[in-house]
Amino acid sequence: MHTHIDNGYTIWNIADRFLVRCPNCTKMAVVQPEGGGRARFSCTRCGKSSGWQDRHEGSVLYATNLDHFENGRVSIGAPVDWYFHFPLWLQTECCGEVLWAYNQNHLDWLRDFVRAGLRKRLCDPTHGWSNQSLASRLPKWLKSAKNRSAVEKALDRLYTTIA
Repeated sequence: MHTHIDNGYTIWNIADRFLVRCPNCTKMAVVQPEGGGRARFSCTRCGKSSGWQDRHEGSVLYATNLDHFENGRVSIGAPVDWYFHFPLWLQTECCGEVLWAYNQNHLDWLRDFVRAGLRKRLCDPTHGWSNQSLASRLPKWLKSAKNRSAVEKALDRLYTTIA
């Protein structure tokens, strides 16, 4: 039986690259954080590219409703990249919800979590039992054993879009 151990891995650990739908040609493109409150969008298919600058340095908005997202602010919680708010390439319907991932590392992490017959959570030595880990922030429908087969099929569909 496969075991998934939640060792405190957070959303920040997987946010090094965002696969998005290019607003120009609708093909897969990339949003890459550059550090210093900057990010870059680039599409190798049509050549469109642009830069992004944080207007609210150090301020992060956590919301699931895109209507609350602001231009020039890092916004987390919806199936879009954090900077330009372009739709993620890796998203599909699943169990009446939208299953999404930022990139292949995120997809791999989700697959490992979903396939696990046993899920263990470790206490963080610095912060104790924190609610910051990626596993603790997943929606209940995705964690539910009754949805495991459907979620695995949806993840397989997403893998085919980047193969």
